[in-house]
Amino acid sequence: MAEQAAKSDGGKGPSLQYLDDLFKNGAARANYLIHWSAKHGYVYVETPKVACTTVKRVLQLAELDGDAEALPKQVHDRRASPIKRVSDDVGGFRKHIETPETFRFCFVRNPFTRALSCYLDKFVTNEWERNRLAPGLGLDPKVTPTFLDFLTAIREQKNGQRDIHWATQTFLLRPGRLAYDFIGRFESFHDDYTKVCRYLDLDRYLDLSSTAHATGADQKRLDYLGEQEIALLREIYREDFDNFGYGLTPRVI
Repeated sequence: MAEQAAKSDGGKGPSLQYLDDLFKNGAARANYLIHWSAKHGYVYVETPKVACTTVKRVLQLAELDGDAEALPKQVHDRRASPIKRVSDDVGGFRKHIETPETFRFCFVRNPFTRALSCYLDKFVTNEWERNRLAPGLGLDPKVTPTFLDFLTAIREQKNGQRDIHWATQTFLLRPGRLAYDFIGRFESFHDDYTKVCRYLDLDRYLDLSSTAHATGADQKRLDYLGEQEIALLREIYREDFDNFGYGLTPRVI
């Protein structure tokens, strides 16, 4: 659902050329992933499979001054979200992101467990998502692929072809092009997101109880990660291991 929205929500046009120039990862994709609020002074670039549901729901509630009844039914629906997309006000976003006081943040996750969480969520537990996504990887949607099958298929894709749930975090977040004030970690999400909300004076809206899309990948990783899977993950996500300081062994998360 999120990737479909990323492709159709605010396609490339003259007003979004700025996004192409800034992120170099596709204007529609960046337009979907970037959330900004002049009201609360932040730019949040989301990373799918890195607690983005929880992050966005809290930010949406804050944008609505705590009015839970006004929240969109689908947290990932950018058109319904009270938080601005870049395409809603390109000029305003450019001014906002270039203002020193604007707080730019994102969250990252160990590539071993992020990829496994994606596989479990999109190909094992959700038949609808498997039917949607498997053909694009050359996989049979009627058959649950092994984790090795999944990794072998995505290795053949370039980042620009990959669904946002398994594209590299480096490609989505572009840390070499956007200077982040804070890069939180999924592994310490409770503490890190609490810090973000306190900094933005949003802690009264903080709710970390959501378990939507949780797969327990951290606890299951050693059941799925054999030598071949580990080698493929190191190859596919090498830039994430390097750029975000994660070790190359899945035994220590």
